[in-house]
Amino acid sequence: MKKTTKDEYLQSIYKVIYYIEQNYNNDLTLEELSKVASFSKYHFHRIFSSVIDENLSDYIRRVRLSSTTMKFKTNLSITQIAQTSGYETHASFSKAFKKHFKITPKEFSKNAKKKKGNKMLEPKIVEIETIDVLYVRKTGSYMHSADEAWKTMVTFVSQNELFEKAVARYGISHDNPNVIEEHNLRYDACLELNESVNPMGEVSIKQIAGGKYALFMHKGSYALIGETFRNIGDWIVESGVSLRDEPSFQKYLNLDPTGIKEEDLRTELYVPIN
Repeated sequence: MKKTTKDEYLQSIYKVIYYIEQNYNNDLTLEELSKVASFSKYHFHRIFSSVIDENLSDYIRRVRLSSTTMKFKTNLSITQIAQTSGYETHASFSKAFKKHFKITPKEFSKNAKKKKGNKMLEPKIVEIETIDVLYVRKTGSYMHSADEAWKTMVTFVSQNELFEKAVARYGISHDNPNVIEEHNLRYDACLELNESVNPMGEVSIKQIAGGKYALFMHKGSYALIGETFRNIGDWIVESGVSLRDEPSFQKYLNLDPTGIKEEDLRTELYVPIN
């Protein structure tokens, strides 16, 4: 396959991925998604599976189920969680959830609300504007996928002489590593620039949603961000806050962490709330 053709396929499929992750709670049809990709519906399945290494229906199902895990820490009922995640009935959701996670939604909900005895974090409540970013998606364990995603982003930035245009960098860890298989964990390395740039190949474009967020500060190693997010889960349970249907994200305050000691790294963690 010629490089130009491969790059075009990647850009088209990443458009579909972004569309699915923004609209997973709707009834997504093959016709609709193939139009987003600008492919014939007769070829779309094959191209999607080739790029993502997973068939379309399995990917949509996994995105829907993964989106529910944090919601179990809120006061939403299982039926409400099912309905906000694209399932018409409690029964259909429960069946899909148990098949995927090997545990019933009721059991998962009970475990999600267990107190861990950690010191309660207190966030700052902020409103942010929508952020346009370049992004690279990689899958796998978060330390590995984040490293690979940023390597790809840095290569793109270097080749296109964009270092001086970088404003801020962000990370989006889409999945709960306690319940999602490691090889399916989705990580996005996101870069905000002070002007628009045409994406290429594995580098695509998306938006980080604006709105209301609970903002927490993580100090130290990126490897320990997961622990801070677990403590944030306790805050969600205790506060009774309701979550918006957007992913949490990280803003790395050290634009270039090269040469900075781990204990001096600072990361803002944003959790979307109503």
